[in-house]
Amino acid sequence: ERAARMYRNAASLCEPTCTWSGHLPPRAYKNATYSCKVFLGGVPWDITEVSLTNAFKQFGSIKVEWPGKDNVANPPKGYVYIIFDNEKHVKSLLQACTHDYSNGGSWYYKISSRRMRSKEVQVIPWMLSDSNYVRSPTQRLDPQKTVFVGALHGMLNAEGLAHIMNDLFGGVLYAGIDTDKFKYPIGSGRVTFNNNRSYMKAVAAAFIEIKTPKFTKKVQVDPYLEDSLCATCGVQQGPYFCRDLACFKYFCRSCWQLQHHSDYVKHHRPLMRHYKGSGTASGSQITTASSPIANQHQGYQQTPDLPQPTDSN
Repeated sequence: ERAARMYRNAASLCEPTCTWSGHLPPRAYKNATYSCKVFLGGVPWDITEVSLTNAFKQFGSIKVEWPGKDNVANPPKGYVYIIFDNEKHVKSLLQACTHDYSNGGSWYYKISSRRMRSKEVQVIPWMLSDSNYVRSPTQRLDPQKTVFVGALHGMLNAEGLAHIMNDLFGGVLYAGIDTDKFKYPIGSGRVTFNNNRSYMKAVAAAFIEIKTPKFTKKVQVDPYLEDSLCATCGVQQGPYFCRDLACFKYFCRSCWQLQHHSDYVKHHRPLMRHYKGSGTASGSQITTASSPIANQHQGYQQTPDLPQPTDSN
């Protein structure tokens, strides 16, 4: 369990095996429907929850979600989420924002704190249509040809993810972004291929560097896991999946230890579909993915790495 938990954060430590560089498909905001949850980047460091509530209450009642606010070791990093009661309140906020068309359609809104007056913060909504992208609606989606992609950047939507994976490996049928109960992305997704060769190429890649004019991000690719019996004994449940291509199957605890006791295979990395007992935010999230594939990796998602305005870095 400890090895599986550590591997979930391997994207920050391992070197990429391949790089994709290019421009992402443009987004169309016409007639958009939004998540009630909105990301604010570059907020004043001394802003309070009361000040945030007062700044946005004209658009509707809000709740503030402040990652790491109570964590002394890792204090807030200049960003926060606000959650409206209704999607129409998000549209009201966007209408009041400055819209920078030259910067890819970014929204900005000025708020004040005790030390900073009229600080321009970046407002990043999420269009619900960005959560799923289907390249071939008539073909069935096979979980055994599906990969899980972790550590996604917050500016990457499903169409962009499909575009990147298709350029690198070919055969992409579908891409989906995992979301929380507010239908806001949580930093992970899934990609389904129409052939096993493309699927195995993606799994073998493991770590991909994505370079766009707006961001550079390293993401982690793993097999999409299902509930399965141990492939060795066929009796016990197999919560451990060996992603090494020499094994590449599910194991129960006993069979994993039996199979991996020698020095030759001790380096094999285990994956787990469920992980309980993690003390980190990424290990405790329960997600709801708006995807045709029902099962997903619970507790495996990365914390979203969302963009920050350049003046707040």
